[in-house]
Amino acid sequence: MLRGVIVATLLFSVTGFGAIWPEQLADLHRISLTTVVVNEDRAVWDEYGLEAAEQAVYDSPRGKCTATGWRLKDPTSALAVWQWKMPADGKPSSLEKLAVQSGARLWLMIGNYVLQYDGVTPTLEQVQLMYVTLPRLDQAALPALTGFLPTRDLVPGSQRFVIGPAGLEAFEPRIAPSIAGFHLGAEAQLARYKSADGELNLALFSYPTPHIARDRVEELSKVAGAVVKRSGPLVAVIIAPPGADAAERLLARVNYQATVTWNEKPLKPEPGVAEFLITAFTFVGVLVGFTLLAGVGYAGLRIGLRKWSGQPEDEPMVTLHLGDKR
Repeated sequence: MLRGVIVATLLFSVTGFGAIWPEQLADLHRISLTTVVVNEDRAVWDEYGLEAAEQAVYDSPRGKCTATGWRLKDPTSALAVWQWKMPADGKPSSLEKLAVQSGARLWLMIGNYVLQYDGVTPTLEQVQLMYVTLPRLDQAALPALTGFLPTRDLVPGSQRFVIGPAGLEAFEPRIAPSIAGFHLGAEAQLARYKSADGELNLALFSYPTPHIARDRVEELSKVAGAVVKRSGPLVAVIIAPPGADAAERLLARVNYQATVTWNEKPLKPEPGVAEFLITAFTFVGVLVGFTLLAGVGYAGLRIGLRKWSGQPEDEPMVTLHLGDKR
């Protein structure tokens, strides 16, 4: 069914594309298209690499739908925007891996795009069709850092992915960008957690190597009220926790586990004396066998040629008579 929808849509709508939204999307027909101007938090948007923002109004037999889309420089930036702007009361939707539904609003992420639908909810075929119609779609892998974030007691909608100074200043201004070390390749995942003593604000930084992370621990520990833990290339920071025990329990759940895949074949060990002798005797045996087979083959060939040519079985011996030359 989806293949038919894709083919029909592509044949029916080869023109009329905007920067993001096509003119026809299955049974959704575009009736208006406008560019979204982003002025608020412009520094954060620029850091996330906003390339295009567009809003389209669609009509269909099921009703109208207002679709807003943002194209970012890569999926990591799209993930950051998706966490930042998604509804805090959103419930997971089965339409996409990263998708939440809040009332009549669907908020989802596809590659380097963040899409918002208000009104008529798109069907699964229409969402999957966006993989064909979205221009400059980037489906690179998402950062592994989000997988190390503890999930128990997490405050829904509190996650913020940070890739630079503007995002850190907006979401966790108590940590200076120079201390975080974004020039060293840092990324950060922020989140809030519930505890009996109150909410905890966790900042989880990822660095290219454990050595860099070790150096950053010393700098982050200088932040007033900071409780810091390092695990491999990860550094977890909680600033001014409402309770020391609650902070320790949360930090204890941050653990780095590397996954290593070894694709090369292991080197074979050097052969011993026994293996060398076995190899030598095997080679000699093969050589002797080959010699015997060659001799038998040659004899058989000679006998066959004699029978075929009619020559007698016994040929006279050729004598050189070298003694008569003296």
